[in-house]
Amino acid sequence: MLSFSLGFALATLTRNSSMMIASPHTAIRAHSNQEANNSFLSSKRFREPFLHLPRFSQNNVRGIAPSPNMAIKDKDNCNCRDNVCVAAFAAPPTITDMAQESQDGIRIINFLERRNFHITGATGFVAKVLVEKILRVNPNVGKIYLLIKAKDEQAAMDRVKDEIIGCELFTCLQQMYGDEYTDFILSKLVPVKGDIREWNMGIGDNSLRQITQEVDVIINSAGNTTFNERYDTALVTNTIAPSRLLSFAKNCRKLSLLLHLSTTYVNGERPGVLMEKAFEMGESRMDSSTQSKLDVHHEISLASDLNKTLPPNEVPQKLKEISLARARMYGWHNVYEMTKAMGEMMINAERGGVPVVIICPSVIESTFQEPFPGWIQGNRMLDPLILSYGKGRLPGFLVDPSTIMDVVPVDLVVNVIIAAMAKHGTGMSPGIDVYHAASSTVNPMTMGDMFNYSCDHFEASPLTDNKEDKIQITDMEYFSSIDSFSSYIRKDVEEKSGLSKEIGPDSNPKQRSSFEASCKRMAESLIHLAMLYEPYMFYRARFDSRNTRKLMEQMSAEEGNRFPVDLMSINWEDYFANAHIPGLKRHVIKKASSSS
Repeated sequence: MLSFSLGFALATLTRNSSMMIASPHTAIRAHSNQEANNSFLSSKRFREPFLHLPRFSQNNVRGIAPSPNMAIKDKDNCNCRDNVCVAAFAAPPTITDMAQESQDGIRIINFLERRNFHITGATGFVAKVLVEKILRVNPNVGKIYLLIKAKDEQAAMDRVKDEIIGCELFTCLQQMYGDEYTDFILSKLVPVKGDIREWNMGIGDNSLRQITQEVDVIINSAGNTTFNERYDTALVTNTIAPSRLLSFAKNCRKLSLLLHLSTTYVNGERPGVLMEKAFEMGESRMDSSTQSKLDVHHEISLASDLNKTLPPNEVPQKLKEISLARARMYGWHNVYEMTKAMGEMMINAERGGVPVVIICPSVIESTFQEPFPGWIQGNRMLDPLILSYGKGRLPGFLVDPSTIMDVVPVDLVVNVIIAAMAKHGTGMSPGIDVYHAASSTVNPMTMGDMFNYSCDHFEASPLTDNKEDKIQITDMEYFSSIDSFSSYIRKDVEEKSGLSKEIGPDSNPKQRSSFEASCKRMAESLIHLAMLYEPYMFYRARFDSRNTRKLMEQMSAEEGNRFPVDLMSINWEDYFANAHIPGLKRHVIKKASSSS
């Protein structure tokens, strides 16, 4: 099926197409000698130069509730936590200061009024927060068609009920509407069985006719985010599907905008400040004078041919290997970045008269404010590191602590999406506009900062192990090479498992072999994680966000309050200690928030 999908896509698209690296020390720690010039030193001694904010007091960890400087009472909105509307959030003063003189701003609420939307990736993290925000700020919105991967229409409806209507994220709406909540939601949300990877998204004729006649805005939030995905699989979802979605959009009678969710990391390996700019067909991230031009259709053909010609037992591994090789060849870190970039190229090259907005967030994490702090779905990019560290399994990592980690809370991403839709969704201008939802140029945070905040939190509010004993953590160790980290983590796993003490040379050989294999698997999983994350742990680029800042300036004061997008307002220490990490405990570790 996948081979057919790629082959068919190739034929269709062909017809339609008119750093600074530190020296590799073995393990770099802070001792009493003169190592102050080494930026990879252990965090405790050289912690202060990396901080932008005052030190966090261990006595101030407050669980999931928002801290005082995050929450400001506001009668127009509600902010919910634990089934209680507790607060709302006013915009930072900077938004008011920069608000457009016109009181109308960009007329966001008016734009949402009776507008019909079609959303792909509808049960995903960003899409859920987007749906909740739209329904909460304007109940007079029209229909929101949700593309759901399911075996039939009833299964699609069941997923909406289980994963959206019953989701804790919607607690505030549940309180607002009480007994009428479910009826209200079902009067707005329309589950549509389909698959973004298929032609016309696999939508049946009746739903297809209704959507193409009624929809005003298409929002594509679907994507394959696996860094080491097979080449064919990533291409189908991230490159071919956006092209097919654009063809679908051209058949929508009322369409005023196609909004595509991408990532800032389509910019690849280039250092410096990277601008908000649409990709042109054939661009790569390498010097064009030394690298042949990227041919998207050739890449699709290559993956399709390999799928057909390789022995079946070799296909999965070979297509993973080729995905990394092709990405590195053209200047991207992994297949996710490359195929998302090629998806943007397809949209830009084929958009014709369709107005397009591309939103490029950086690392999306839990909610900052709305509908309550700390809501998250699944393990995001930083979360495996944070939770493994808190569980005592990752006392060191392959990372430069001075690396800027660009983070953006999901509710601010959603506000950028809604504001950009309102600005560009009424003029019917056939242009393409790109917005970075990113913090690295306006409110940077280092990896050292993040681990320090995590350390402070887990020291004050530790996780517990299977015996309900508190897990003690130490300051994060930083390593500059995969070899030094690998050696360190293997030794650490062996020591913590008690392999060297409990299983002596005279023990049962079968028992020892089993125990050694278990330790090896654990160490290798952490080494594999380090290798996947390595490009981002030494990343030297920052993402310009002047288009997003300009969008903020054009909003009225009231819009700034209801749709805050100002990342400068975030105190990262407070966010991680009092929203994000408690949110991980509650929503990722679930009820076992105090256990490993």
